[in-house]
Amino acid sequence: MKIILTIVFLLFFVQQGYTQEKELDSIKNLVKRYSKRDSVRVNLLNQLTKYYTLRDISRSEILIKEAIDISEELGFSEGLGNSYTSYSIFYTQTGNYDKGLEYALKAKKIQDTIKDKEGLLLTNNCIARIYIDLEKPEEAIKIQLENLKFFKKDSLHPQKAGIHFYLANAYNGIDNLKEAELHYKKAKYIAEQTNFKTGIHIANSSLGILANRKGDFKDAIKYLESTLKFYEANNQLANIAHSNLEIAKPYANLGYVNKAISFNNKAIKIYEEQKNLKSLQVAYLNQSNYYKKDSDYYKVNEFLEKYYKIKDSIFSSEKQVVIEDMQEKYETDKIKKDKELAEQKNIVITAQKKQNKQYFIMAITSLGFLFLILLFYFQRIKIKRKAEFLELELQETKKRMVLEKQYKNSELKSLKAQMNPHFMFNAMNSIQSLVLKGNKDEAYNYLTKFSSLIRENLNMSEKSFVYFDEELSLLKKYLELEKLRFRKNFEYSLIGVETIKDIKIPSMIIQPFVENAIKHGLLHKTSGLKNVTIEFFQEDVFKCIITDNGIGIIAAKALNKIKGKQDSFSTKAIQDRLSLLKEYYKLDIGFEYENVNEGTRIILKIPYQIDEE
Repeated sequence: MKIILTIVFLLFFVQQGYTQEKELDSIKNLVKRYSKRDSVRVNLLNQLTKYYTLRDISRSEILIKEAIDISEELGFSEGLGNSYTSYSIFYTQTGNYDKGLEYALKAKKIQDTIKDKEGLLLTNNCIARIYIDLEKPEEAIKIQLENLKFFKKDSLHPQKAGIHFYLANAYNGIDNLKEAELHYKKAKYIAEQTNFKTGIHIANSSLGILANRKGDFKDAIKYLESTLKFYEANNQLANIAHSNLEIAKPYANLGYVNKAISFNNKAIKIYEEQKNLKSLQVAYLNQSNYYKKDSDYYKVNEFLEKYYKIKDSIFSSEKQVVIEDMQEKYETDKIKKDKELAEQKNIVITAQKKQNKQYFIMAITSLGFLFLILLFYFQRIKIKRKAEFLELELQETKKRMVLEKQYKNSELKSLKAQMNPHFMFNAMNSIQSLVLKGNKDEAYNYLTKFSSLIRENLNMSEKSFVYFDEELSLLKKYLELEKLRFRKNFEYSLIGVETIKDIKIPSMIIQPFVENAIKHGLLHKTSGLKNVTIEFFQEDVFKCIITDNGIGIIAAKALNKIKGKQDSFSTKAIQDRLSLLKEYYKLDIGFEYENVNEGTRIILKIPYQIDEE
């Protein structure tokens, strides 16, 4: 679903008259001939930017910067607001949502001030699109329902079609396909009544995407191929790429993998030329999946490598680090402010003493005068020493905070790094076993899944907290590998996944407990089906219950004693990590083991964070 919403069309940002190639040539010539830096040129630049949004987004930025510069020189508020909106569209379409939202909010502030209704509608569309891409469709729905109030009397305005279009995308985001289809059809109706041909094809394309989601693959192809011809005739590169990307999906679902690869490859070529990283990331991942259907594992890995390379470039930093830096800056600024207040207070005291000195001179003898001078002198020394003390304290506090943060982060990352080799050693033993038995196909399949797991494992090891869905994805990959290792003698169950909402938990916290259950409980079970059940509960704390039907705690300890083994490496690593998390994040994380009729139960309780983004 996120893929569909991320590569949403921007054509509804453009008025009806901007659809013909000859008009593009006309506006390009006007921009070239009209060089005067005034409001006319600003409007021309913003119009040309809208054309390039549909064709080649990479050519927009230089035009937007010039429009912003001229608007700021002239104090042209309307032009500046529109230019900021164009910048928001540019950043959003290239996957930089922070910048996209920043410029949309700048534009909205200006447009609210000058009561620019048309500008506000366009900016609200930008913000709604960002919320959709960030998987917050409810927020997008609120914005677009508010936008519809502008058109109570004008039922056939082209921009109203755009609002219905984005409402449909938002309803897609919450899997309300009935409402999504209704608003796509409303957008199409307005486009038909106003002879907005491009709008008609965008609505048809969206209905095609919706048909693919509903499993009506032939209808999806029919919708999408007709829109592709229109976009090709009008040289709308962005929409051509998107149509090729979407047509590939129903062909793949119908089993025409080669056709799917061909269409998707055309989309990749355009996205690479335009440097559209967000869309390119989706296209690479789709291509990897298509080649997987075709059993071309060399190509699978090639496009997975490209996918992860872009993903790493887009999501390279953790918000937790930003929060820590902000906290450090707050503490430093607080100490600095306290120092300044102390200095100001001492200045006031000094001034008062100076005034008292003047009265004192008139009332006392020369001896008293000398005494006052000495008192003032020592007071100045005291003030100076206090200021020096506060300065030293400030520097020491900053050093201490930096060292403490480095120590804690390095200690936590080191412990995480210890856990990864332990798991990799077990997995590589399984691969070796398959190779020695001559199961080359299974070994290759195991190795492919193992590389995907290691990639995700390493990515998560850099994060302190992750979404529950990310932790669940890692756990599923690990269990699938264990299932492949045990073959038909191992089953697992995940219960309560759908009850867990958008929360964050410490990364890689569940998998080590599951690994312990398999290694110490199930591995030594000599008969019957080996089974592990994992249940999730979101209450006052996040609770995870892991139950296996292995040999049980007592038998496992007895076996270790016979073999002369102490606690396993993973058990020690888990205990160390939980202690460190408790100390560093002030979280009271608890777990306990219980014997059950057959096997062992682990009850893990973890405080969680609610996602407020």
